Amino acid sequence: MTTWWRFAPAQQVTRRDLALFTRSLARLLQAGLPLADAVRLAAAVPGGALAALSDDLCAEIRSGAGLALALERHDPAERPVFGRVYRALVSAAEAGGVLGQSLDRLSDYTERAEQLSQSVRSALVYPALLLGAALVSLVVLLVFVVPRFEALFAGLGHDVPLLTRMIIGGAGLLRSYGWVLLAGVAGGIFYLRHKIQDSFFRATVEAHVLRLPRLGAIFMKVILERVARSLSELLLAGVSLPDALTFSAAVAGNHLYRDGLLRAGEQVREGQSLSGALAQHDLFPELMLQLVRVGEESSALADMLAHLADIYAMEVEANAKRLLALLEPVLILLIGGVMAVVIVGLIGAITGINDLVVR
Repeated sequence: MTTWWRFAPAQQVTRRDLALFTRSLARLLQAGLPLADAVRLAAAVPGGALAALSDDLCAEIRSGAGLALALERHDPAERPVFGRVYRALVSAAEAGGVLGQSLDRLSDYTERAEQLSQSVRSALVYPALLLGAALVSLVVLLVFVVPRFEALFAGLGHDVPLLTRMIIGGAGLLRSYGWVLLAGVAGGIFYLRHKIQDSFFRATVEAHVLRLPRLGAIFMKVILERVARSLSELLLAGVSLPDALTFSAAVAGNHLYRDGLLRAGEQVREGQSLSGALAQHDLFPELMLQLVRVGEESSALADMLAHLADIYAMEVEANAKRLLALLEPVLILLIGGVMAVVIVGLIGAITGINDLVVR
């Protein structure tokens, strides 16, 4: 059995590394290299991210195992590098004797998944940075700037306005009990990281995330794009539809959709059409049902699923950009409002002192 430390470097493998490995492996196989040598050379291309697994994979292949079986034996279940869909596509390609050609399509699939993930992350980075900078600025203002005014007001003995007293009191609480706040935040993060391992809690959170205004629709389309893309690739590779649904359920990333796809796979095995099975669940929108129905009736289900995935990918990028355009002014106004309240509270007290001096 391979020990845990053998997997530690592999857990850092990104989709970009995996796509580059897959593309390089396809080219090497098409050039006529033996599979074990091709795996060893391709694993070295992404800068060593997959090098920790290459020796084990090559040893398995030289002992007579296929690439899919070698990947399955050396893919950590806790944080898989390749995943079930990847391994299923490799297995189908090996069975059809077209591993080199199928790996090219598999690298395209991996690259598109990475591009969509990057577009969503990029849309969320700027609001997060803006909010973080605002929080740091507010803490600096309350911890280092407000105390100077507090000493000034206390020395003059003047009764400052209510807003100013609230600001000074808040700054005092932050200085005295800021460590409690930090400890609470750290404890909350630790608790959530532990609690998220519970399947019921995670399913509840995922269900609530899908109900978030605007963000929920984006997450839903990300899930559906991932499912439609993996289904299309699996069907093109020759995987049966029920098995393709089972493998795609593993990449959904959401308990509701995973369970829905698994039930749909069972219904398809019983003889139902895919569109009919999906229609029995409220998770799948009408657009998906219509395109799946058209694909089934025209015997081009894989192509229609690929088209559906492209549609959702474009909608996710467009929705993410619109959300960013909406969040930016809202965050700026919110941050500006908080800063303005603090500054107005301090300036108001200073103005009252000046009025007394003039009188």
